[in-house]
Amino acid sequence: EIKMFNSLYEKFPEGVWVEGKYHEIETDFREWIRFSELIEDEDVPEQVKYGLMLQWYRDIPEDLEKAIMALGDFLSADDLYPNDSGRPQNNRDKQPVFSFQEDAGCIYSAFVECYGIDLQKIPYMHWWKFRILFDGLPENTEIKQRMIYRSVDLSEIKDKEERKRIKKIKKEIAIRKKCSKIDDYDIGDVFA
Repeated sequence: EIKMFNSLYEKFPEGVWVEGKYHEIETDFREWIRFSELIEDEDVPEQVKYGLMLQWYRDIPEDLEKAIMALGDFLSADDLYPNDSGRPQNNRDKQPVFSFQEDAGCIYSAFVECYGIDLQKIPYMHWWKFRILFDGLPENTEIKQRMIYRSVDLSEIKDKEERKRIKKIKKEIAIRKKCSKIDDYDIGDVFA
């Protein structure tokens, strides 16, 4: 059964369910960008990373493995995207198409340009609202152009000159740091 969240009439969640109990969490977009960067930071040992992640809870659940999994679900905002429809393809099996660190300026300017929202001055924005707005940015914004170019499969371009042109663009806008994604097995290993 697919659970779907409707942002037109449902209130954004202020917490997550772990073992039948509702736990309040941090929900501001800035905190979840930090959370994403923590996950991607290869200099932080996994054991330390999981301990730090628990700080997003107001009261930490007993089952730490399920607590971390619930945070991962909140981060991915899967309830906004049944069957991945409308979701930008920044998934595990492919190279990431954006980086909150490296694309910060493009993201910031796109929010100002498209929504009149200054992300520095806004006191609070729910992570899921940020995600909806981010995903809904028009294709002509620089961040969306970068995402489009980064997702191009060069092997599918037949024209040699066009392939060369796009390869050059991809190189110029490549995300320099390697992103590590945490999966269920990594989390399980920590708590084994």
